[in-house]
Amino acid sequence: MFNKIDYYILKKFLYSFLITFIILASILFIGDFVEQFRKTAGKNVPVNIILQLTLFNFPNLITYTLPITSFFSSILALLILIRNSELVVISGMGISNLKSILPALILHFFIGIIFITLANPLIAIFDDRYSNLKYEYIDRVDKFASITKNGLWLKQDNYETNLTSVLYAKSTEKEGRVLNSFMLLEYDDKGAFNGRIDGKKAELQAGYWNMFEIQITPRYGETTYQNNLSYKTNIKPEDISDSLSSPSSISIWRLLTFISFLEKLGYSAIDFKMHLYSLISLPFFISALVLLAFCIVQGIKQNDKFSKIIIGSLIIIFFLYFISNLLNALGSTSQVHPIVANFSMPVITFTMAIFIYQYWELQRKKIFK
Repeated sequence: MFNKIDYYILKKFLYSFLITFIILASILFIGDFVEQFRKTAGKNVPVNIILQLTLFNFPNLITYTLPITSFFSSILALLILIRNSELVVISGMGISNLKSILPALILHFFIGIIFITLANPLIAIFDDRYSNLKYEYIDRVDKFASITKNGLWLKQDNYETNLTSVLYAKSTEKEGRVLNSFMLLEYDDKGAFNGRIDGKKAELQAGYWNMFEIQITPRYGETTYQNNLSYKTNIKPEDISDSLSSPSSISIWRLLTFISFLEKLGYSAIDFKMHLYSLISLPFFISALVLLAFCIVQGIKQNDKFSKIIIGSLIIIFFLYFISNLLNALGSTSQVHPIVANFSMPVITFTMAIFIYQYWELQRKKIFK
């Protein structure tokens, strides 16, 4: 159970978190609004659409700043407690420094839990809407692929016959380059049904599908069978991958199912695994950052200048940011397992905090000798 001192410390850290969050969120919103204006320059996009793009993208941006918010808000709260001599008073009451920081660790751990369980599904909805608006107004292209629980759907054009078609496959291989048990429905330029092609297998080559064991059913006429058919298409392999949902548009509650489904379809789900484990590791990471912030300010006295701490904190967070990007790159290319890539950051941060804490303890012992 928390006592009054624990609640007081918790309140200080919560206020600091909210203040830091609001400041960073405001900077991010204004910056992204300007960035959306830049992206839409010369494309005659209405201002209200630009504002919607900013609003829908904003929650996803907050995801990446949550660790930084936790770290610097903890630095702020601790510096305020030091400036007011409150940490000295708490220590004089027989409460150890590590015990005094426990409420802050619990607070930020639960902030992480709330974020991934409640906020993340809402962020996924917003990110999906942002992607749709971006495709429509900025990229100005259609999504070629759609994944459902029944299989893969592709929209394509055949410039040789001037027909549009919808291609469906129950399963795929090689990330959509090979389709199994497929069905193709053709439509003319007026949207009228023109015919159907069923086949056992289709392989995507440069500018065409190489189809095997096919059955051709025209709108008018008899059904025919062929062993092999080359069917023109405007689809490229990267068009299929790029049209799939981004990891951030899938909520944490659906990610495991979606990953399993992608792998059954023959797609690599490494990006989705990285996203899943980054969400799971988030509460541990931000808690480790709070502990790191506490260890950094251990040697600071009431009348000391805080500029060195602020500069040192910026250097440390830059170093952690570099390591995080390196691990993400290694994880995304399967050189490191996604679990290792994501859970290494809490471990590295915690280890760094312990080393800094031990350093200040050694300095303190030297003073008293």
